[in-house]
Amino acid sequence: MFHVIVNPSSSSGRGKSRWDKIESRFKQSGVSYKVHYSSPTNPIEKICEKLTGTGEECNLVVLGGDGTMNAVVNGIRDFEHTKVGFIQIGSGNDLMKGLGFDKKVDVLTDSILKGEVKRVCDIGRVTFYNRSSLLDPFTHKPVVPVREEDRGAGTAPATRLFNISAGIGFDAAVCERADSSAFKTVLNKLRMGKLIYIAEAIHMILASPMVDMRITCDGEETLRPKTLFAVVMNTCYEGGGFKFCPDAVSDDGILDLFGANDLHRMNFFRIFPTAYDGSHLRFKGLFTGRGKSITIKSAVPLWIHTDGEVLCKSSHITVDLCPHKLQLMV
Repeated sequence: MFHVIVNPSSSSGRGKSRWDKIESRFKQSGVSYKVHYSSPTNPIEKICEKLTGTGEECNLVVLGGDGTMNAVVNGIRDFEHTKVGFIQIGSGNDLMKGLGFDKKVDVLTDSILKGEVKRVCDIGRVTFYNRSSLLDPFTHKPVVPVREEDRGAGTAPATRLFNISAGIGFDAAVCERADSSAFKTVLNKLRMGKLIYIAEAIHMILASPMVDMRITCDGEETLRPKTLFAVVMNTCYEGGGFKFCPDAVSDDGILDLFGANDLHRMNFFRIFPTAYDGSHLRFKGLFTGRGKSITIKSAVPLWIHTDGEVLCKSSHITVDLCPHKLQLMV
């Protein structure tokens, strides 16, 4: 049995129509399958929790974007007995690029229908030691009121899983502003959704605070003054095709770190385009690192994203890995 999870709002609102075209291949194969459509009252995480919480073998087929897959890994309760087939129909498609997926939907579908594990990937994990400015994961609107337990005070630290990356500062602020923008829905309908991210990136390069950060990679601490952002990556692409960490791979048990500090803001406009092909690391004002565990402490709370999904601000996080956790049928 295949459980097909469709995010109707993915692919600029064309998620259901995309599935209607793919479904014929499932019918032709003769396999058993059931379709689950996500909605505000039945979000992806809850669907995955229910399907993977029985202790039985479960085959998930996911149609959506990077944010959809972020919800999937955060919803899965039993990774050992869960296999995932991913047909990416989002706009950014960074996970697909980073894992080297074939872009042809028919090829992906045929691979999934065999029901075999083709690769096993690491999953990243962010631990928040404090949280503020909490956002609703579906509406991206502030959670009101913010309860004391949501701030993390006196309770166990909150965690969030990711497939691609977790970032603090500039890149997370771009995601937060884009998600809350009234223009995003309009541009998505026109299939021009990336424009809102470009516009917000230009704005936030000029407006994002540059703060001191203490970054510790596997026990070795470094002070990074006037840091614009830091991103910890499990794969090499994020933000719609930026190859921030060219050497990052999803199954090596190591996280890759990239950031910018003590950098003149206008120089960032010159550096940013070169990140598309990974040639940006030659410029001054950028830093890299690698490790199994990376802790970031910032002078003030900043927005945090996981796979482009922003849920809160924090000034103290640790990022580590769940090695070889995600079983993929592609």
